[in-house]
Amino acid sequence: MRRLNALLFAACLLSAAMMLFCDGVASAQTGERQMERRVTQIPASELLSEAPERLVDVHRQAAAHQLVSLTRPAWFAWIALQLFALFYLWASGTAARSRDALKRSIRSTALVRFIFGAALTGVVQLVALPAEFFDYRVLRVMGLSTQPTAGWFGDVVVTALLEMVVVGILVTVVLWLVDRTHLWWVYVAGLIFGLTFLLSYVFPIAIEPIFNHFTPLQSGRPLTARIEALARGAGEGNLPIYISDLSRRTHAGNAYVVGIGPSRRIVIGDTLLNSATDDEILFIVAHELGHDVHGDTLRGALFGAIVFVVAAALAVLIADRVGFRRDDDPLSRLTLVGAILGCVYLLFLPVINGYSRTIEAGADAYALQLTHDRVGGTRAFVRFADEDLALLCPSRLARLYWYTHPPLGTRIANVNGQKNPCP
Repeated sequence: MRRLNALLFAACLLSAAMMLFCDGVASAQTGERQMERRVTQIPASELLSEAPERLVDVHRQAAAHQLVSLTRPAWFAWIALQLFALFYLWASGTAARSRDALKRSIRSTALVRFIFGAALTGVVQLVALPAEFFDYRVLRVMGLSTQPTAGWFGDVVVTALLEMVVVGILVTVVLWLVDRTHLWWVYVAGLIFGLTFLLSYVFPIAIEPIFNHFTPLQSGRPLTARIEALARGAGEGNLPIYISDLSRRTHAGNAYVVGIGPSRRIVIGDTLLNSATDDEILFIVAHELGHDVHGDTLRGALFGAIVFVVAAALAVLIADRVGFRRDDDPLSRLTLVGAILGCVYLLFLPVINGYSRTIEAGADAYALQLTHDRVGGTRAFVRFADEDLALLCPSRLARLYWYTHPPLGTRIANVNGQKNPCP
């Protein structure tokens, strides 16, 4: 336990050091309104004919390279800290000792399992907090985040508590099934599928409102009527349209269609409404409607659940070939399984991201088909590059591990029928 305390103390020191380092990073907050006007004023003829690299701000692309050079190491640290913490908890016997301490204090086996799973999740997140905080500080200094530290930390705490409850319940149910049937893995797979779809349904009505405030888009305004007509043209009927107060956290514009069945809705960030033209907003909404028309929400949930089940199965198989400690049991050994699962996830990540890029490209094509507006689509992508400090053409390796969307250079070229500048 003393070693774990030392690890946590070192993590706190690292967090403070990273905060000081971030204060020395060159800020990219230069003339946001000027940047918005520049993109808005690009002539349509240039948007349709110029190469992507001639449309974006070169200074913002330079800042994008700086952003990548800072956040990629933080991502590696975030992963490594979690994997190390999980493996250390098992290898040092800390997990087994914590299990025994819980059993001495609590008679209920189910409650012991729930608390163990929840506490394990909390410890892992705490250990990884320095890397997460560093990433936040970089985004804050570079002008991409508008959220004060207290607000960011509050979101981290709420998210951690939600994850601790979910993991605690999963651990309790899975080990209960393990005790009662050799086919536990079949029931667990069904549980994961069902939970994935349930979360997809309740997310917009029970979880999102914890983090953001939503108000209906004002009826009667021209943009509202155009979005409603767009949704009807996509065969989506009269989906409710909400505005989200994304500006509390970021300058980046965003819109999405979320939910399943009765919980479906169109959500537009106030950042997008305040910076983009109506044609851009319509193209982005059309892209999101494309996901709904193609059933990407359900297919994505099913794909994610399948990947998780396969990865978990592989992690269990590998863990079974690792020698048991004398104080091991299925509960304490979850830490080893979790560490291996993280490694397997890294192997699967290129497949997950590749699938995501495919469906995003399909949604882009659908948006162009629905709106017939190449100018609006191109302007939206150019604005994303400038506002979000997104690289036009990241390396192939970077795309494998960090990009769920095609590169913006590729998306601009696809909209305009140009040669792909990002091979």
